[in-house]
Amino acid sequence: MTIYSYRARDKSGKLVVGRLEAASPISAEKQIEDLRLIPIHVEEATSFSWGDIFPILQTVSKKDVIIFSRQLATLYQSGVPLTKSLDSLIEFTRNRKFKAILNGVKQDVESGQTLSQSLARHPNVFSEIYVNMVEVGETSGLLYDILVRLALLMEKDMAVKSKVRSATFYPKIVLSAIVIAVVILVGFVIPKFAMLYKSFNVPLPLETRILVAISNFFVNYWYIIFGAAVGAVIAVKLFLNSKSGRLWWDEYKLKVPIFGSIFYKSMMGQFTRIFGLLFQSGLPINRSFELIRNAVNNKFFTKKIDEIQLDVTKGESISNSFKNSKIFSSIVIQMVSVGEETGHIDEMLAKVSDYFDEDLDHQLSMLQASIEPVLLTIIFGMVLFLALAIYLPIIDVINFVKRG
Repeated sequence: MTIYSYRARDKSGKLVVGRLEAASPISAEKQIEDLRLIPIHVEEATSFSWGDIFPILQTVSKKDVIIFSRQLATLYQSGVPLTKSLDSLIEFTRNRKFKAILNGVKQDVESGQTLSQSLARHPNVFSEIYVNMVEVGETSGLLYDILVRLALLMEKDMAVKSKVRSATFYPKIVLSAIVIAVVILVGFVIPKFAMLYKSFNVPLPLETRILVAISNFFVNYWYIIFGAAVGAVIAVKLFLNSKSGRLWWDEYKLKVPIFGSIFYKSMMGQFTRIFGLLFQSGLPINRSFELIRNAVNNKFFTKKIDEIQLDVTKGESISNSFKNSKIFSSIVIQMVSVGEETGHIDEMLAKVSDYFDEDLDHQLSMLQASIEPVLLTIIFGMVLFLALAIYLPIIDVINFVKRG
C-alpha cells in the first residue's frame, strides 16, 4: 500500500487537502469519491521529479494526460462548468509545461472554441485519436464515458509497453556490462599480460594466442574499429529512416525468432483495442482507419491497413478484408466475423485485445524465465575462456622459472 496526498473539492467547491493509503492512484481516486469529494490532484506523497528542480527537463508524459482525462471526466460528471474544471486542473498541475498548455486550452475555450478544437492545437500532447474521440463525446453528450475510455486505453498501452521494457531491460544491462568488461580487458589488461608472456619467451596456448591477437588488433587499430562502428550506426539509421528501409525493418522485425511474436502480439493488442474503441464511439469506418493508421508505429502494418480500408470501401466485409491482408491471425478474423454477424464488433475486438495482452504477458514471463540461464551460460563461457587464456600461460611461466 502507498500513501497518496490529494487535493479535492466538495460539492460546494471548497478545497479539501489530505492523505490516504491506497494500492494505486485509481484506488485512491475511488476512495476520495466515496468521501463525496471531487478529486483534483492525486500523487504519491514521496513523489519526486527532476523536472521540479529543472523545469527545462519537464515533458508532458502519457501519465499526465491520463490523470487529466480522469479528473476532467469526474468534474464533468459532477456538473462543474468546463472553464472552472480547467481552472481547477491548472491550479493543481505540478508539470509547468502541461500547466502552460492547459492555460492555452482554457483561453481557447473561453474564446468560443470547443474542447476538441482547443486540444487539437497541441498535437504533441493530445493525439489525433484523442482529439477526435473528445469531439465525438462533445457532440453525443457522452464526454464522461469517452474520457474514461481514453484513460483506460492509455493506461493499458502504458502497461504493455512497460512489461516489454521490463522483459528486455535485464538482458540489455547484462550484455552492456559484458561489452564494457571485454573492452577494458582487451584494451588495457591483456596487453600487460602479453608483455609479461613475451619477456619469458614461453610457448602460449591457442586461447591465449587468440586473445593476444584480438588485443593487439584492438590496441593498434582502435580508430578503425571505432570509425567502422560509427559508420555502421549512421548507415543503419539512414537506411531505417528511408521509406523502403523502414518498411523492410517493420516487416522483418515481426518475423525475428522469439522477439518477433512479442512485437506482433503487442501491435495486434494495440490495434484491436484502439479500433474497438473507435468503432464503439460511432466514428465512420473510413475515418477510424485513417486515425488508427497514424497510431500504429509500424509502416508495414500501416500499408496493410490502407489495403483493408480500400477493400472495405469497395464493399468487402471487415472480416474478409482482414483475411485478405494475410497479417491477422485466425482468432482475430473469427471474432470480427462473429461481431459482424451479431452487431457487436467492438465487444469482440475488446475480447481479442484482452487475449493478446494475456498471451503477451505469458510469453514475456516465459522469456524472462528462460533468458537468465542463457545469459549465465554466455557469461560462464566468456569467463572460462578468459581464465584459461590468461592463467594457463602464468602456470607455464611459473614452471619455466622453477626449471631455471
